[in-house]
Amino acid sequence: MLRFTLATLALALNLSAQAAPLAAWSPQTDDHPSTVALRGFLEKVQQVTGGEAAEVLPVTAGKDQKKLLADISKGDVGAAVITAGIISRVAPMAKVMTLPFIMRNSRQMFGLLDGQVGQDMTAKLDAAGMVVLGWYDGGSRAIYSRDKLGSIGALKDVKIRIPGRRDLSNLVSSLGGKPLELAYKEVNGAFEAGKIDAAENDLLSYETEGHYKRARYFYLNNNHVVQFEALVVSKVWWNKLSAAQREGLRKAGLESASHDRDLWSQRMAKARTRLEKEGVKFVEYGDSSMLLSRLTPVYRPYMDNPETRDLMIRLMTTRI
Repeated sequence: MLRFTLATLALALNLSAQAAPLAAWSPQTDDHPSTVALRGFLEKVQQVTGGEAAEVLPVTAGKDQKKLLADISKGDVGAAVITAGIISRVAPMAKVMTLPFIMRNSRQMFGLLDGQVGQDMTAKLDAAGMVVLGWYDGGSRAIYSRDKLGSIGALKDVKIRIPGRRDLSNLVSSLGGKPLELAYKEVNGAFEAGKIDAAENDLLSYETEGHYKRARYFYLNNNHVVQFEALVVSKVWWNKLSAAQREGLRKAGLESASHDRDLWSQRMAKARTRLEKEGVKFVEYGDSSMLLSRLTPVYRPYMDNPETRDLMIRLMTTRI
């Protein structure tokens, strides 16, 4: 009788844990491709597990990246979209892939993520308590300016807004520009006040925040940073699922990643069409591989690190 009672209690606790609302997190706004794709995945989670609808936490919940990783590892956050910057805390090769001018485009990036490099990062994340179910597009960062910059050399002494990132500060300095750290919400005002001459971000941010109204020149093939994100679930939560449920969610994760990439392509095409009608000029530089020599100080630490050296050599070879 006691054995039956304990078994029943264990089953009840297991079912209760699976049925509890899943806490999820995205680093992006509600209408962003990453968040839209995540919500689609969470609907599949509800269908597969029979649990309640997931709760998507506010962006600010992931402000402390170290705590976010701990929360996912413990199962307090069951599913999340994490950026390459967060991934690099446990998988150093992620940082290599987002170094300036190291990646040509998202096609090359996904070729690596869907291959051995992605498998290596998946193993690192698994050891940290996270199961990777898909790779999302994170957009490509490019420079945009008030006045036309006809060549890389024209960037000399140009004041370029950057977020608080050392890699981007080093990038702008290596190109001869003057990096100026400003909060995202201050960019429009800084353009209007003449505090900055240019800024850098992805095309969707450039459009949605209205930066194009102050900076009409966008260097589309600049792609100084090609970004990616990962759709992950907590290993603690994952281990409570049946084999059939896991199989269903692996399929849902791949579908979600495909949906995210399609959304990015559609949104990018739509944004460019609209911006061209608004008078934005898309300017193309020559082959950015010429910049590799200028970025030697940025690359050197990753060449010296045994964990990242082979990937650095591989990527630099493809750019030359």
